Formats: sequence, structure tokens, C-alpha cells
Amino acid sequence: MPSEADRPFDARWLAEALRLHEDAHGRGDDAAALVAARRDAAALEPRIVARAAHVGGALGLERARTGWVGRMRLAAVVVLSLSLLGGVGAGLAVAGDGTRPINVVWALGGLLGLHLVGLVVWLAGFVFAGSTPSGIGAAWSGLAARVAGGTPEVPRAFLGLHRQAGLLRWWLAVATHAVWSAALAGALFALIASFLLRGHAFVWETTLLPAGFFVDFVAVSGWLPERLGFAVPDAATVAASGASALADETARRAWAWWLVACVALYGLLPRVLLWIACGWRLRRGREALRLNLSLPGYAALAAELAPASERIGVTDAAPDAIASARVDGEHGFDGPPTLAGIELRGDRPWPPALPRAVRDLGVADSREQRTRLLAALAQDPARRLLVACDGRLSPDRGSLGLIADLSRHAGRFAVWLQAAQGERGERWREALGGIGVGQVFEDEAQALAWLAGERT
Repeated sequence: MPSEADRPFDARWLAEALRLHEDAHGRGDDAAALVAARRDAAALEPRIVARAAHVGGALGLERARTGWVGRMRLAAVVVLSLSLLGGVGAGLAVAGDGTRPINVVWALGGLLGLHLVGLVVWLAGFVFAGSTPSGIGAAWSGLAARVAGGTPEVPRAFLGLHRQAGLLRWWLAVATHAVWSAALAGALFALIASFLLRGHAFVWETTLLPAGFFVDFVAVSGWLPERLGFAVPDAATVAASGASALADETARRAWAWWLVACVALYGLLPRVLLWIACGWRLRRGREALRLNLSLPGYAALAAELAPASERIGVTDAAPDAIASARVDGEHGFDGPPTLAGIELRGDRPWPPALPRAVRDLGVADSREQRTRLLAALAQDPARRLLVACDGRLSPDRGSLGLIADLSRHAGRFAVWLQAAQGERGERWREALGGIGVGQVFEDEAQALAWLAGERT
């Protein structure tokens, strides 16, 4: 089941799949879905998503989407299982049957050499190739397209949304590091099991390199394991292990722990940390992802889901209700400076480039998202709070009331009014002044400078 944070992405994914389907096959009778979408949501993108939930369900796209997710998860289990077994095989091959000493140079090179090469290649491809799949990522991307069943729009929408938001490389990175983590975990398990159940001796062999090279290599590679409590061969043990395997139990145990520690700390640990970091970045990117409403399919829906008369129409004629929502004065909160958005269209990048200390709470479109936004600020109020609003939409009592509620959780409060022009911009400025907003910015640089504390 998708997590709570994934559901907004899943809803936009269904909307994108429906757009691709309708581009290829045309729109059917969606009059009831249009009415329901306009009733269920106030802004354009939430209405598009709500319409997709009605129409996509009727066309079987939601069922196809969940089926594709299930097949991808099954494929992931199979691939990770094969990687784990491959790692076990590699670990057992390196350890051998105990009848011959383990050459520590070949063992470490065999277990970590390909991993380190792969890591360098992945990093270079990640930095320079951008979202172009390569290696394991390319195989995973190809697999995603092949398990689509009879609904190719589902994986196309998935990959297209990730590519649009710059997330494709993060998704592929998660798959790449998961496969490597499984393989290295299998190799580590096989090594430990072999060392527990069999007696092994260790040597290093060379014709050209001096003994001092291996003494220095083991000292450098064993620095971190030794700090973490692992036994590491000393210089005398390393030097004595070059000609023949030592029978001394302490020396053999030190070699075994050194090899295990190197595989764990220089192989498995970096891959697991990269897997976690890329997964976190992918999750945050999905939370911030918005549909590209400038695409023709969405632009055609805009005239029906948010007609001009509705978008430009008169602000709700309820002055008493609006006047009752008032922005609070300054408070003594000392939390992180915070940025949040209210019903922003998806044609502007979000979040903008922010200073490192600024917290981004995302864009609140639905009632549930507004509730979560208020709850987050109630738990950790902001020293400065900047709320971004879309000046192309008309101000209404719901948005103004939310702005007033948000101000109660901020030491200082301001509104960033985006794309405010003409009569609609005047309506916003008048409405914000009416509820007591003292700081209103229309320039992005000025708004973010104020949020970072560079402006008073």
C-alpha cells in the first residue's frame, strides 16, 4: 500500500496517465466527472486530479496502475533475491573450502573491485549524464516499460513525471544501490558463515611489490575498522603472511575480521547509505512534484474546469466573514524560517532555490494538506513565515482564512503574491490588506531575501 506521502504523487500519476490515454484515444463522456471535480476542489490542478480519479477509475487506468506497481514490486523481489544469491556465491568462491589459504589481495579485489568501479561509473553517469539511464538503471527502466501489460500509458506517465521533475535519476539510483546492497550483503553473509564454520588461513603473494606495500595497505585500510573495534593484523603479522600462511590463531582471526570489516565498511555501508539518501531525495521530490499544466491536454481542460468567469470572478461578497479573519501581530517564535504555498499552479518550479536553513512545507491544495500544514506549524512555529499565493486565481474566504490561521504560528509573517497582474492582482492586494497582512512581496528575490532575514 502507498504511504500517506505517496498518495498525492499517485493521484498526479493517474492524471498524467489519463492525459496520455486521451491524447491517443480522445476524450469520452466526462460531463459528470467535470461537475464532481469542480465541486470537490477549488484550484485547477486539484480539479484535474479529481477528474482523473473519476474518469481513470472508469477506464481501468487506476486498476492498471496498481497492477503495474504490484508487478514492479514482484520484479524487485526477484532481482534483489538473485543479487543476494549472486553475492553469496561470490563470497563462498572467495572463501573457498578451507583447504587452501585465502589470498587476501584477490579476496578483497574480488569482493570490492567491481563494486568500486561500478560506484565510480554510477557517480560519473549521475553527474554528467543526468537523467539518461545507464547500467543497472537502464535495465530497471527497460523492465518498467516491459511489465506494463496492456496499458503502456501507466509506465510512460510514471517515467515522464519523474523526468519532468528531475527525479528519474534518483529513482534509478535507488534501484542501483538496492541491487548492489543486496549483492554485498550476500557476500558478507557468506564470508562470515564460512569463517564461522571452517578454518581458514591467509596469505598475500606478489612477485614485484615489496612487503612494505602490503603492510602500509593493511594499515590504511584497517584504520577505520580498528577504530570501530575490529581486530586488524599488525605490521609483523602482515609481513610474516607473505611467504606462507600463519598457523597462529590470533593472526588468522585478525585477518578474517579485517576482511569482513573491509567488505562491510567500504562496500555494503556506502551502498546502503546512498540507497537511503537517494530514497529520501526521491520522496521529497515526489511530494513537491506538480503537473505541467501548460501541456495541451491540461490546457484544454482548464477552460472547463476553471472557466475565465470563475477565475476572474468577484471575490466572495461576505465582508463580515472576511473581516473576521485577521492576521495576528508579531510573536516571539524562534523556529526555522519557513516557506509554504497555497493552491499554486504547476507551471512554476517549486520549491524555488532556497537558503539551506529555510524549511519548505510544500504546497497545500486539499483540505487534508491544509490541515497537515497547520499542524506542522503548530508543532514547530516559524521565526519567519512566507506564504506563496497564485495571483492568477481570485482570493476567497477559504484562502484568506488559512493565511490568517498560518500567521498565528509565525514570529513574522509575509505573503509572496505570484504573477499578480491587472484587476486580479488588485483584488488580492485589497483582500490581503483587509485581513491585516503588512508585508506583501511580488518579486521572488525580495520575498526570499526577506525570508532569509536579509530584509526587515
